[in-house]
Amino acid sequence: MVWIVFALMTAAVVLCLVWPLARTASFARGRSVDVAFYRSQLGEVDDDIARGLVKASEADATRAEIARRLLLSDKRPEPSGPDVGFRKRRLVAVVASVVLVPVLAIGLYVRVGRPEQPDMPIASRAAASSFDLAAIIPKIEARLAADPNDGRGFSLIAPIYFKMGRYDDAARAYAAALRILGENAERRAALGQALVMAADGVVTAEARAAFDKALSDDPTLPQARFFVAAATEQDGNRADALILWRKLAADAPPGAPWLAAVQGHIAGLETAAVAGPATPMARNSEVPATPAGAVIAALPADQQQAAIRSMVDGLAARLVQNGRDPEGWLRLVRAYSVLGDANKARESLTEARKALSENSAARTKLDNLAHQLGLEG
Repeated sequence: MVWIVFALMTAAVVLCLVWPLARTASFARGRSVDVAFYRSQLGEVDDDIARGLVKASEADATRAEIARRLLLSDKRPEPSGPDVGFRKRRLVAVVASVVLVPVLAIGLYVRVGRPEQPDMPIASRAAASSFDLAAIIPKIEARLAADPNDGRGFSLIAPIYFKMGRYDDAARAYAAALRILGENAERRAALGQALVMAADGVVTAEARAAFDKALSDDPTLPQARFFVAAATEQDGNRADALILWRKLAADAPPGAPWLAAVQGHIAGLETAAVAGPATPMARNSEVPATPAGAVIAALPADQQQAAIRSMVDGLAARLVQNGRDPEGWLRLVRAYSVLGDANKARESLTEARKALSENSAARTKLDNLAHQLGLEG
């Protein structure tokens, strides 16, 4: 069926090409038709005189005009040298249209048509259209190595680094973009967020300075306001933090992805204000409403899992260097359990008991946590 349609389409194209060329062959035939027409007109004049429809004086004038046109038509020269050459070229064009068009069409169809190729599923098309970050990063990095003052290149690769969990690289790229391209409130806030993630969710002094600078340029920037509030809570200034969180929630647009995290902090701080110094818990969460949890909650949904894994890996690496941190070990075991990695949680529990073998109070907390999480046995 496909080939029948293809043949009909090709024939239609060839006909469209040949038809104008074929019409030009009527030159000689047209002259003979003109002569016959004028001669018949002369006969009709005689008939009109015989029937009394036309006077003889009027008929003479009509005959003269018809005769003049007849003589002009009969004296038109036959096509000579150039027209003969033209007819030859026309014949070549006709043959080429009839032969070459189908041959070229068939060749192209066989090469690129691929009638046996199955349709590509929608999911595959989406995957094929997405960026291959692993392939694009080396190209951008090579360009930046050749031109260290390419600010647009740094601004392009910085969010890619961040999405991949390379927070230190993202922070350096944002800083380079700011140095080359000049100040930009959103880019400065992104630098601060990268510094926070590189510090496992802690709003460092350098990150706080970045957020403060961003807010001095744009006091309404939600990203910077979020982390300033988190830093204030992190520093223990709960009353001031609650004011900042409430203002941010009041100014939040409908459907803001970070609004739930803000409301969770507000609920936690309000509960803490009534219940005392207990650790505030984020609403609908098993993890305390710490600044680190706030950072993750503020990220897009497709980046949260990678951010959690990156922070957990960073915590594990730090505990390898310094294992005398009971709270760090407790957070690591709990984090692996929340991620559903029971084996990693048990391994961390064993390492923690070894590192804290002389700390009986810490070992007791580890035992209680293992019992709560079902990691015993």
